[in-house]
Amino acid sequence: MQYHNHQLRHELKYQISYADYYELRSRALSFLRHDPHGRDGQYFIRSLYLDDIRHSNYQQKGDGWERRRKYRLRIYDLSRDVIKFEIKDKYGKFISKVSSRVTEEQCARILRADFGFAGELIRTNADGGREKALRIGYVDCACKILRPQVVVDYTREVFICDEGNVRMTFDMDLRAGAGTGDIFDPHLPTVAAYEPGRMILEVKYDDYLPEIVRKMLRSLRLWQSAQSKFTMCCLAQANYLGRVVD
Repeated sequence: MQYHNHQLRHELKYQISYADYYELRSRALSFLRHDPHGRDGQYFIRSLYLDDIRHSNYQQKGDGWERRRKYRLRIYDLSRDVIKFEIKDKYGKFISKVSSRVTEEQCARILRADFGFAGELIRTNADGGREKALRIGYVDCACKILRPQVVVDYTREVFICDEGNVRMTFDMDLRAGAGTGDIFDPHLPTVAAYEPGRMILEVKYDDYLPEIVRKMLRSLRLWQSAQSKFTMCCLAQANYLGRVVD
């Protein structure tokens, strides 16, 4: 589905117990396949979210805005090999994400609210217009002056299904860290940001959800709920790390 040149996907979120996880995982192993990245489909994700001085992204989520935008830098298994700058848009029950690979130097510049290198790409069209996330980030940062807000850490296990382009993800051990530290630091101080014994299940798909996946979800009578890792980590940061969220 397209909206203003954005590819939209459905996103369902659930809070589940570890018992639910083991039940769903056993079924997923029979009908779906692990994401080939990571070990047994699992990898560690660290995202550093950016926000403006008014904490607009956080406030819009709390106020229930139907259309929202979040900005983040993301790395995997604390590696410097793959660094992504991502923009995720929310349109009611749909999501859209654009992503650009950046270098370690560019990552450091983004954390200083310096998108000058992206401006150069736009002026010279050196990327042929392909790096949409950087182009949007350049314009938005000029208007909002985006700054590091919070680090979001978790371990993710991913199952995929070609039919419907489905990604079923289990996100566990959610932790929050201050956005002012070294994003690659394995010893970055973090605090728990989620209820013990619980995790987040996300199901993303394009135009339709295959019946086999629907049956897996119905079998456990799961209820959809708003599960924003960004918001929960902002709250944990405010409660335990002394950072203020207005």
